Amino acid sequence: MKFDRRGMLAGFGALPLASVAAKAFTQEPITVFEGNFVTMEPSLPEARFVAVSGGMILGLADSVNALAPWTANRETKIDRRFAGKTVFPGLVDPHIHPMQAAVMLNIPFIAPDDWVLPRGNSAGVRTADGYRERLRALLASDASRPLITWGYHALFHGALDRAMLDQLAPDRPLIVWQRSFHEVIVNSAMLREWGLNDEAAFNAALAAAKADPAHFSFAHGLFSETALPLALAKMRPVILAPAKVKAGMADLRTLMLRHGVTSTADMATGIFAGFDVEAGLIRNAFETSECAARIDLVPMANELDKVSDLDAWHAAARGRVEGKHVRLPRRVKLFADGAYFGQNMRMNPPGYADGHLGKWITEPTDLNRQVRRYWEAGFSLHIHVNGDEGLDVVLNTLEPVITGLRSARQTVTLEHLGYSTEAQNRRISGLGLSVSGQPNYIRVLGDAYAAHGLGPDRAATMDRFGSLERHGVSLGLHSDFNMAPIDPFYLAWVAANRITLDGHSLGPQERLSVGKALRAITIEAAQVIGRDHEIGSIAAGKRADFAVLDRDPRKMGAAALRQTKVEATVYDGRVFNV
Repeated sequence: MKFDRRGMLAGFGALPLASVAAKAFTQEPITVFEGNFVTMEPSLPEARFVAVSGGMILGLADSVNALAPWTANRETKIDRRFAGKTVFPGLVDPHIHPMQAAVMLNIPFIAPDDWVLPRGNSAGVRTADGYRERLRALLASDASRPLITWGYHALFHGALDRAMLDQLAPDRPLIVWQRSFHEVIVNSAMLREWGLNDEAAFNAALAAAKADPAHFSFAHGLFSETALPLALAKMRPVILAPAKVKAGMADLRTLMLRHGVTSTADMATGIFAGFDVEAGLIRNAFETSECAARIDLVPMANELDKVSDLDAWHAAARGRVEGKHVRLPRRVKLFADGAYFGQNMRMNPPGYADGHLGKWITEPTDLNRQVRRYWEAGFSLHIHVNGDEGLDVVLNTLEPVITGLRSARQTVTLEHLGYSTEAQNRRISGLGLSVSGQPNYIRVLGDAYAAHGLGPDRAATMDRFGSLERHGVSLGLHSDFNMAPIDPFYLAWVAANRITLDGHSLGPQERLSVGKALRAITIEAAQVIGRDHEIGSIAAGKRADFAVLDRDPRKMGAAALRQTKVEATVYDGRVFNV
């Protein structure tokens, strides 16, 4: 019998939680919840009563008496507060960056789309004049130094560069974060504070950071893709101030609770300050008795590339960061091409209408090395990829590597998948890959990219999720906050309707069915992060995570999905009011 080291290593991440739960739940009292439970389990799709103990589901039935094998001779409480209410599994957002969220929730938004946030709402603005008016008003009302704002997009807000920012703020440091997160534009006052106010110093610093010369511009005050980490390092004392991080993390947990999200994954732990620092900050925020969510940490390959002994690193890091809410599975994040919101994705011919090229975050030869290293070390792979040229590189890299010995626990998930072709989706299905998709591309960018860059046909078929459904590909829908709101029913609504900001319906053949859209925020979202054996549906042995809803979204039709509201969240059997 051949020893499957990769399978053994890939399975280690789930063992402690499962074994502890199995020993502990039989010793605790039982609560039987009543409600109209929608299980997302095809063999038992509905139930009226669910028995819970120690945070685990013991059993489901349509009467209390039928649960007697569990409740007889045990301390049992019947909880009827959700009687008559639709109760879904706890929702899963499989791709959030907690540190990014903590930073962004302290920053004023001026974006093309509307935002509902814990500290106030932000109306979308989609004209150049409107953007500049909002930015001037912000400069007048907000005394922050530097002033940082997020949401700018040239196709909505017009051209913007260092000289234009200098006109608006000649003496005050100003940073404009592009809608993609992947680039910032700064004014001269900011460059002076950073010690980068002459071109030689600017170029030398970015060369030392090994940034691609195509990713930065002194004249424009631009730091993009591989140049962004240098800007983030300069911004760190401001954006990662302890009080701001604490407040931002609290806002993140509020958003997750408000929208019934009980499980998520950080799909790039370390992007701001390195893995150890960020893992510690996330642990501080999530390992509290008032937290109603769990989170998996997924480190970046470019940070682990510096580690010689991956087994020792993983074991030691698990010992430092894991707890009741935080886990470190054997998974790693890789990056292929650039941001979709910045038109930095790599596109096959005919490319972009204006002739520009997309950007590689990781050059294909380096990506090939990373895929082989981490797959052979037993890691499941999460690969950021957006354009069809980027996807060709990823699929061609994966195919010879993953088609050999493969553990059932070792998986590959394509993250975002902004534009793919029908032929590529067939390959995704044939290779047994999963997709964690970003539906907000079609909502925010469909009309703009039809007019600029992609043309009407390719813009209408971005987020080709209906095709993935037809090919039987497991699909989760993610927010990647703040690329989209932390609101799974909004994400499901976008994917099932494909309606743009201007009200146009694009690519109706690529709509998800309502059933698939709901699976993509529950059981299949759990599957893409390798947790479908314990979350994502309501079944015996799984965690007692529920989202109590104001309606049954299965019965309201696709158009009404985003109207679904969460009235309460249950995490590990504990009820949290929204």
